[in-house]
Amino acid sequence: MKHARNSKRTTAIVGAALIGTVLAATAAWAVFGSTIVAVANGGAETVQEITVSGQQQSSPLLPGEASHVKLAIRNPNGNVRALITSITPGAIVIGNIPAASVDTCDDYVVASSQNTVPATLPTLDKDASTDVYVVDGVRLGDAPLMCQGMTWTTNWNVTFQAVR
Repeated sequence: MKHARNSKRTTAIVGAALIGTVLAATAAWAVFGSTIVAVANGGAETVQEITVSGQQQSSPLLPGEASHVKLAIRNPNGNVRALITSITPGAIVIGNIPAASVDTCDDYVVASSQNTVPATLPTLDKDASTDVYVVDGVRLGDAPLMCQGMTWTTNWNVTFQAVR
């Protein structure tokens, strides 16, 4: 019996072999390549701290009275603006009374920024200054007679963020 040739089948096998060879050659070609490394240098900005000075607007106070506090804020930076993010009272230093009276009298001097600073704090331009008023920032409570003549220094924490 003679072996019959199926030309369609042979053509399909030869075609599949050629496609497989082409795909294998293409896959071998795809592995060639390279990675290029680029270098980018950078650095952090240099920023000076803002300066702040304070002044109580009314002094001396009687028991029950309050005073605004003026904070003069300056941005010494020529390269960035200064966004004021918070103003809060710090320590209060009592003076001009006997040391034995300080523990009693310091309870009557209250510094507060709650609901007394502007709702929107300023952003200072480069090399600029502004004044911020803490409304009724210092209050003298109903202090006893032993506290008369006392003096105090209030400290204020002003926090800023450098922005463009």
